[in-house]
Amino acid sequence: MNAKQRRKLWLSVCALLLLLTAHAARAQAPPAIQLFMPDGSLPTRNMRLTLTRDDGRVEIVFTDTKGKFQVTGDLIREADYTVTVEGDGRTYDTTTANFRIIRNTPVYTPVFLRPFSGHAQPPPGVLDAASLDADVPAAARAAYEQAMKAVGQGETEAALAAFKHALELDPKYLRARNDLGVLYLQLNRLDEAAETLRQAVKLNKHFHYPRLNLGVVLNRQGKYKEAAEVLGALRKDEPALAGARLPYAEALFGLGKLAEAKQLLGETLADPGLERAAQAEAHFRLGAVLNREEHFAEAAAELEKSVVLDPNAPAAHLQLGGALMQLKRLDEAERALLRAYELGGASVGAAQFLLGQLYYLQEKFERSLRAFEQYLKDVPNAPNAEQIKSTIEKLKAALGKK
Repeated sequence: MNAKQRRKLWLSVCALLLLLTAHAARAQAPPAIQLFMPDGSLPTRNMRLTLTRDDGRVEIVFTDTKGKFQVTGDLIREADYTVTVEGDGRTYDTTTANFRIIRNTPVYTPVFLRPFSGHAQPPPGVLDAASLDADVPAAARAAYEQAMKAVGQGETEAALAAFKHALELDPKYLRARNDLGVLYLQLNRLDEAAETLRQAVKLNKHFHYPRLNLGVVLNRQGKYKEAAEVLGALRKDEPALAGARLPYAEALFGLGKLAEAKQLLGETLADPGLERAAQAEAHFRLGAVLNREEHFAEAAAELEKSVVLDPNAPAAHLQLGGALMQLKRLDEAERALLRAYELGGASVGAAQFLLGQLYYLQEKFERSLRAFEQYLKDVPNAPNAEQIKSTIEKLKAALGKK
């Protein structure tokens, strides 16, 4: 394989890595988060909290009426999580807590809300979340509370109906419109989520959650240009909002603005207060940028830092395996790719594609054939499916198989 062919192959690999590095959810007993009021009592209503996973995924979720939330569905994987509960301006201050999900290990995370200090005031021009309900009719507030209760109980359709009813009663009910958008996001109804959150942003751009959530939705839709515009403007208005950094870097990466993404990630990693999960994610994203730039030695160094901080992140092992292949560190590359697939399975099917290439280079044709066949099972609609099918037929012929 000459240099031109290797470069062409690597560009196709990079494209696949961008498409196929989703993290896998792990099946296990649902981890639980329990909120406690500053006096140690349980809440008496549904509470909203922000759950940030170490792959940059940000979700706004709701507890039940006693402050309990179970992490379920595709939010679960072996990872570090940050819980953030925004202060209400009266009873408790903004509170954060961290926990980690470990395979086959029960997780119970108590979060004791910090007592209200009396000094927490929003920055000039920023909307205090506690003031959102000030002019909302009582009937709309009741519908909103009903929606939150339904969300906490997993009654999705009832929650959607109650949110919509609240908005019928008060179309300018910002909190309800934002949280309806978040629910659509959780349901992967991305078009409806984006439209709902755009409407929330129009109601008041000083409430940052709809803008941040909209940026996350747009990234998931692959609309990186609009995501970068939304998140870039948010960072300009609220430079201290740490939660916008990694989604903005993702948008810049998706646009191919690698220098800007790299600068932002460098600034993020220079933050002395950066939590472990965010460090792992920033090293991972920086490694992905460096891979795209074909700076493979630097990429491998960043990705190795990421997997030390979070050994159970499939996408980091996948990117690391790709970088090590280019550095001809094939034994290490094989270990990284096998580990990626062990952790992520079909969600990181690109690991099998790279293993197929690696074994082919080593003339281990039987293993190469099995890896390519598994890749097509995992990613049947892969953009290079026809090419891989042709390679499989050639390998079968060479091995004397039908």
